[in-house]
Amino acid sequence: MWNKIKTIIVTVLATLGVLFIILMIIPDDEEDAVETEVVEEQTAQMSEDVSELHEDLDAQEKPETGGIVQLPEDTEELPVEDENAGSVSVNIPASELSDKKIRFTTKTLDGKKVTQDIFSDHDITLVHVWGTYCGPCIAEMGKYAQFYKTAPKNVNLVGIICDVYDGIDSNVDDANEILGEAGAGFMNLRTSDSVYELTQGIQVIPSSFFVDREGHVIGEVMMGQGFDATISRLNGYLR
Repeated sequence: MWNKIKTIIVTVLATLGVLFIILMIIPDDEEDAVETEVVEEQTAQMSEDVSELHEDLDAQEKPETGGIVQLPEDTEELPVEDENAGSVSVNIPASELSDKKIRFTTKTLDGKKVTQDIFSDHDITLVHVWGTYCGPCIAEMGKYAQFYKTAPKNVNLVGIICDVYDGIDSNVDDANEILGEAGAGFMNLRTSDSVYELTQGIQVIPSSFFVDREGHVIGEVMMGQGFDATISRLNGYLR
C-alpha cells in the first residue's frame, strides 16, 4: 500500500516538473491553451490514482459485512453460576436450638483430624450414630448412602462410629467394609473423649441428631430411630 502511495507522489512531482518546462519554452500566446489542456489531463490522472488508492484502503480496513464486526458463529454466552443452586430453605425454630455449642476434636475413619468446624459449611447437618456390631445400622447404611448423594447442597450428613475409637484401629476394617458395600461416601468420625461427651447419653443405636452451622444441637436426639423417621424429622426443617 505504501509503495503505491510513493509511486503516486513521484508521478505527481514528475508531472509538475514537465509542466513547468513546457510552460517555460512555449510562446506566450499559446501558453494559456497548453496550460489548460495539460492541467486537465494531469488532474484526471491524479483523481484516478487517488480513487484507486481509496479503494485499496477500504478493502483492507473494512470488513466484508459493511463495517459491522460479527462474532464467530460458535461464540456462546458463558453460564453464570448460581451459588444457591441445589440448595433449599432451612427453617429451624429458635425454640429447638440449644444454647450450648458443640466442641470436639477427633479424627475421621481414614485418620484426618477434624473439629466442630465441619458443621460451618452447611445450614443443617444430620449426625448419624452407628456401630459395626449393629444389624439395623448395617441394614440401613445403603439408604443413608443414597441420601448423601442426593441431599440438597446446604444439607450434610456425618456419621459417628461408636465402636471405632481415636488412636485404636480395632473395628476400622469392619467399618470400611460396611461403608464400602453400601457405597457410602459421607464423612465418618471416630469416637474420641470429646466426641464421647456428645454421645454418652445415647443408649441405643442407630440414633441421630441435627446440628446447625454454628454447632447448636437442634431439638431432641432421635434415639433408636430408623432412617425413615429421621428423614421425616429433617424434612420438617426444610422448606
